[in-house]
Amino acid sequence: MKMSSKARYGLYVAVELAKSYDSGDVVNVSSLSQYTGVSEKYLEHIIALMKKSDIVLSTRGANGGYKLSDSPDNITVGQILRAVEDNLEIVDCLHSECAQRGKCVAHNFWSKLYENINSYLDTITLKQLAEDKI
Repeated sequence: MKMSSKARYGLYVAVELAKSYDSGDVVNVSSLSQYTGVSEKYLEHIIALMKKSDIVLSTRGANGGYKLSDSPDNITVGQILRAVEDNLEIVDCLHSECAQRGKCVAHNFWSKLYENINSYLDTITLKQLAEDKI
């Protein structure tokens, strides 16, 4: 499984927002762009996905920006990745119709692998990631 650039940059943004969480300050997209080296336009797209999933809140205006909607202790890497990726399925047939359903010798394997990956991602909090304690 290969994560897209949205996943990488989404985690970078979330870590930066986690570092400023305790201060209550918002972080503007320009600062996030400088930190990540990614264009503001692309970051706005990624942040919009995180906002839609209630991970990020925005404040408009001259002093506007973004902040986490909850404590970094309460947000998992899994939540962030699922917010920015189309899905985390490792094979296309896990949750869609499959011509081999019932005959596929690997279906249970793929299903368990998918469950284990998601379970692991949900054990790592944003705080742990931000503090490099994983």
